[in-house]
Amino acid sequence: MTTFYPAADTVHSTLPTPELARLIGPVPVAEFWQQHWEQKPLLINRKSPDYYADLLTLDGIDEVLSLAGVGLNDIRVVVEGKETPVAELGSGRGRNGTSNALEMLYERYRSGSTIVVNSLQERRLSLQRAAGALGSELGTRIQMNIYLTPPGSQGFLPHYDTHDVFIAQVYGSKVWQITEAPYELPLANRPHDKSQPAPEVTREFELCAGDLLYMPRGTVHSGAANEAASLHVTIGLHPVVWAQAIQDEFTRIVAGDGRFRRSLPVGFARDQAVRERLHAECGELFDALHEQLSAEKLIADAAARVTSMGSPPLRHHLQDLEKLPHTEVDTPVRRRPGVRWQLTVEDGIAGLHFHNKTVRFPAAVAEEVRYVAEQGVDWITGNAIPGDLDDPGRKTLMRTLLGEGFLTLR
Repeated sequence: MTTFYPAADTVHSTLPTPELARLIGPVPVAEFWQQHWEQKPLLINRKSPDYYADLLTLDGIDEVLSLAGVGLNDIRVVVEGKETPVAELGSGRGRNGTSNALEMLYERYRSGSTIVVNSLQERRLSLQRAAGALGSELGTRIQMNIYLTPPGSQGFLPHYDTHDVFIAQVYGSKVWQITEAPYELPLANRPHDKSQPAPEVTREFELCAGDLLYMPRGTVHSGAANEAASLHVTIGLHPVVWAQAIQDEFTRIVAGDGRFRRSLPVGFARDQAVRERLHAECGELFDALHEQLSAEKLIADAAARVTSMGSPPLRHHLQDLEKLPHTEVDTPVRRRPGVRWQLTVEDGIAGLHFHNKTVRFPAAVAEEVRYVAEQGVDWITGNAIPGDLDDPGRKTLMRTLLGEGFLTLR
């Protein structure tokens, strides 16, 4: 039997979520979960243009583009739904075509194309910190894409996404048109059908700098910039859904039970007698599936999936490693902000899972490990850990977690 300790900041139903509270303020977090999450859009008009200035500014995206060079494959330009990767902009321009990609990018922008930068949280520290904190709180994978639209232009035609999104308007404004979802909570295997006529608009509004829009997946939407450029951050939420968790559990069962891997009898599609006999065999498989399905295993595996989402927040890790030999039991450390973790105890081993790896300790010190992990971003020292662990043991514990990147000196 595995003892499972969920990470304290991944249970959104009972614990505070400061990053979410800041993102959607002044709307109460409880109201968001109860009335909007996976249900209906939320529009927040703040009249506070600098509300998201710590995430990104117009000058900040200018810096990103200027330093991108030709190797940043996550940039594309979009106009009226037609997308072009930045790597293709220099094609056909001779031997030095690709080296002029940035100028070609701005040429498209000046002509009305929206510049899209995918996953900028992987390369922008302010976005990485926000994505790590929000993802840890909500138990989701977070992807932050940037949309820079020139004045009076529109990038995408009406469409829906297969993941929930927050749209944080950073600069300028956009007029948005949305309509109700034609299909409830679509997953990745049911993308928007562009061949269908655009649905009738049910709501139109302006999103200004500092404002926020939340849309559940499936909400059809489109936006056009006003007289100035528009810059917004789309925060994509990719949670673990029931379908995926159940599918993973079924895959585990199939791997261990050969009955599910057998083929149906040859000729069953044409022989009615054979098809009738299959009803009994199908019932046996259903019974076997029911016997082997484990809610505990399903939930534990889903929690493990949540822990593995997102990139490890390892800023300043090199400096930490340099100072590691000099850390003592009274050296102040803290858990890395945004790190996702779980603690399990099984077969005499306490496993701390984070950064897609497991650091193992004797089960006897599980409570000490949990204490360190649960301190959040508060500064602690080894000699503050409760329990009977002696000072050399406390120092070893703290140095191990510091060296593995769970703790930091910064």
